Amino acid sequence: MFNKRGPMLRTVTGVQVKRRLRKALGAWGLLLVLVPLALEAVGCNGWFRPVEWSELGPQSKTPQSPFRVIPRKNMEVVTLSPDDIVRVMQRVGFADEQILDLGTDLHNALRFQGSAVIVYRKETLAIFAADGDYVRIRSRSGSFDYQISKGQFDAPPRMNW
Repeated sequence: MFNKRGPMLRTVTGVQVKRRLRKALGAWGLLLVLVPLALEAVGCNGWFRPVEWSELGPQSKTPQSPFRVIPRKNMEVVTLSPDDIVRVMQRVGFADEQILDLGTDLHNALRFQGSAVIVYRKETLAIFAADGDYVRIRSRSGSFDYQISKGQFDAPPRMNW
């Protein structure tokens, strides 16, 4: 004989399983949406601050120098030796401490971008630009042309720029 309740029960349990599965997926979907939103809200609003231990003493951040080297794009790039950087910056009028602080940034700017501007707060102090075998320098103290191959300041034929 054939049991009439058997197929009926399987259908009822199948429907129940599908409903439970939908509820579970809906709950997981809601959880997947709410958790990133909660983490973003907590992380972006700065609710949590790092612990400051008084036993370790004051944690002073190094003050930012008002001097900055701003790289500028140029058609040519140049690699200067440390001696060249020192000569060029001393000629413009930078102190030894400023040369130590800004020299690496100036070297990298001329090497990768080809030109650089040294700024004190918002005031431009000097402009450096690579031009073949020369580095053209413009500052308040004057205009200089540094010939890299000779390692000295030179007066090459003037170019319009």
